[in-house]
Amino acid sequence: MKEEKKKKENKENNLKLIKIENKEKKRKSKITQNIGKEKIKEEKNSFKKKINSESNIEKKKKLKNEFKRKFKGIESNSKGNIVDIKGLNKYFCNGSNCEHILHNIDLKIPRGKVVVILGASGSGKSTLLNIISGLTPPSSGDVIVNNNNLFYMNDSSRTKFRKLNISFVFQSYNLIPSLTVIENIKVGENLRSKNVEEIKMVDILKTLDLTVQSKKYPFQLSGGQNQRVSIGRALAKNPNILFADEPTGALDEKKGKEALQMLLDINKKFNTTLIMVTHNPNFQKVSDIVLHIKDGTISNIINNKTKKTAKDIEWS
Repeated sequence: MKEEKKKKENKENNLKLIKIENKEKKRKSKITQNIGKEKIKEEKNSFKKKINSESNIEKKKKLKNEFKRKFKGIESNSKGNIVDIKGLNKYFCNGSNCEHILHNIDLKIPRGKVVVILGASGSGKSTLLNIISGLTPPSSGDVIVNNNNLFYMNDSSRTKFRKLNISFVFQSYNLIPSLTVIENIKVGENLRSKNVEEIKMVDILKTLDLTVQSKKYPFQLSGGQNQRVSIGRALAKNPNILFADEPTGALDEKKGKEALQMLLDINKKFNTTLIMVTHNPNFQKVSDIVLHIKDGTISNIINNKTKKTAKDIEWS
């Protein structure tokens, strides 16, 4: 009887310990999940105290304007850069479990460059792309992209940022089957800001070698041609940055090289910053900057002095 009672007590004690541990995990997870919000809250309170303590009317007015700009995410990039990242961390939390995906990343990308991000699956390369493009918020750190600090922007502000600055090319084409080539491309053109210079449709079709196919439908095209249409749709918006996530993953070598060269031609002709994520290490030979991502950190940065064309690189 005593042994059974002791076993029961031990079981109850163990359950209590597990509950305490789980409660502590959830508490820490909540703190980690809200680390960015808490930092912004602290900075706002500190800034407000600074404003309230200022007696000079002109200086107070200046501080108020700085406050509005900072917490709307308006912040200039350093000279010549389109991306400036300092101390970037990203956590993904699910219940009581938090995973630290990106670790204290610093990065600068000059405007108009071709950047290739390489890394194994799970290294954090797609997360980095998603944060720079405004799809995913950073947990902490400054992420300044085309004079917007994404750390201080809420969901609606980041949506507006993407609309004004970003275009995407994915492995899947995501074309509208009932629209022709030119109509699919015009979908991207309709998203272009009025303040952004228009790229003429005739130039897009010519650059992507789609003039003859302009009135055809997606089902009438090859995989390579459909990928070119998706590139054209992204280009029609005339974005500051064009993001490509495994853009040739669904294509064979011949069509893949053609699509890659189209992206490189766009960079050269329109000075569009191009950032690509890929598993193919040969892509680094066509880029200006190569970022190697490993275990959530940038393990190596290579600046290429000479670049190859897509047709001159090995494919596998």
